[in-house]
Amino acid sequence: LANMSHEIRTPLTAILGFSDLLASPNLPYQEQREFLAGIRRNGKALLELISDILDLSRIEADRLTLEKVDYPLQQAIDDVLSVVQVRAEQKGLALEVDYAFPLPETIHTDPLRLRQVLTNLLGNAVKFTERGAVRMTVGCTRETDGSGRMQFAISDTGISIPADKIGELFEPFMQVDGSATRRYGGTGLGLAISRRLAKALGGDVEVTSQL
Repeated sequence: LANMSHEIRTPLTAILGFSDLLASPNLPYQEQREFLAGIRRNGKALLELISDILDLSRIEADRLTLEKVDYPLQQAIDDVLSVVQVRAEQKGLALEVDYAFPLPETIHTDPLRLRQVLTNLLGNAVKFTERGAVRMTVGCTRETDGSGRMQFAISDTGISIPADKIGELFEPFMQVDGSATRRYGGTGLGLAISRRLAKALGGDVEVTSQL
């Protein structure tokens, strides 16, 4: 609760502060633009945080509604790449996808929630990678009953995670490295939500890391 309060208060305080500055008489146009940009930036961060908190609360209260449909696999991947590609290009990173065939043309899932999980995981990989590449390998394993299970393996050349800290990744508002958090931003909710969504979809999220 203390972490949540801090994460909400920080952007809200910034919004109020910039608003007070905008009320100053005879404010130069350039400063007006800077203050408005600050309000917009912090407002967006606050909205994303509140959305994450609501998502997490629905999941933990078992009130998350999933809509599983047959959806084109390639479309799901393209939807995610269209969001993350821009961030990767801005950092000069290669964003690669490898396909481990054979793969089904359609998958039975909730496409909105699947995209949410993959976008978060790929977005995290891009965020914490300064140079090199982020790669997603898409494969499908066959179960003994003949059904298939999709596997999306995401790897990057970014900063690594000590083995004894991996368990903390999936705790809400927990940050493995406070200094990295200050540098890269984030609240620690994305991975917690992603793992819970993956479990709701019948899967899981696992992590390996090498220093």
